Amino acid sequence: EAFLRGSDTRSQVLMARAGLLSHLIEGVLNPQCSGNLQTNFDVLGELIKCNPEVFRMFNELLDDKKYTALMQVVVANLVDSNVFIRAVVISLEFFAAREVELAALGSRYDLRACRLRRFLEFNTLRLLRDLMTVVTVEDVNQENICVLNTSLSLFILARSHGTLQHYLDDIRAWEVANHKVGSVTGNFLSLLKFWLEYYLYRGKDCLALELSSSIHFSEWRKIVHLLVKLLQPPAADGGETTEAQRQLDLLCLASTPPLPRQGSL
Repeated sequence: EAFLRGSDTRSQVLMARAGLLSHLIEGVLNPQCSGNLQTNFDVLGELIKCNPEVFRMFNELLDDKKYTALMQVVVANLVDSNVFIRAVVISLEFFAAREVELAALGSRYDLRACRLRRFLEFNTLRLLRDLMTVVTVEDVNQENICVLNTSLSLFILARSHGTLQHYLDDIRAWEVANHKVGSVTGNFLSLLKFWLEYYLYRGKDCLALELSSSIHFSEWRKIVHLLVKLLQPPAADGGETTEAQRQLDLLCLASTPPLPRQGSL
């Protein structure tokens, strides 16, 4: 995984063609490898990230049966698979922004026929809702805060596409329909407070998040501040904001300043 993080696209293709791609897929699908599930997903995410050729190979290795089984493992094990989901989301955004350029360079990857793109097209809202609740503020820690970052990456892209409010409205509608008002949004608001506290004095972690996603940390901070504002419940009877809300507002103001740019991402 460390090698892939520092590798170029040719190294990704080399490792995929050497058998790593098929090995990782089989590892994810093999119940006997459940103890290594997170490792398999993390390495798989690094292997395919922003590489159209490896994405093409990935699609070719998945017949209908394997594709269905893989997606079932993904959604049933979000703590283990979330980094892979984030890599897929970032990659698809990368491909969409460069579709004409990739075609001109002779890429054989077909974005519109991509199984992973179709999966996200129909399941983003469900994934968001589940990612927002699979970890609670009581058990969030350094090991699983990545789940929160994956949900934030989806919100960052939703904001850029103008669908952020649509997703939030649908999540609130689901809460009302299932008599669970605040179960998703309230939990996520508490997680956002933890996120602000966690990254307040962790410059290296901020930089690692930025480099792994190619999204400047200021964008992560902006989406957290925006979500805090949008998810806060209205003050009771139109009165003053609660002490908890005031503390959260102060935490937003004190959050980490922008990191200096270290070259183009």
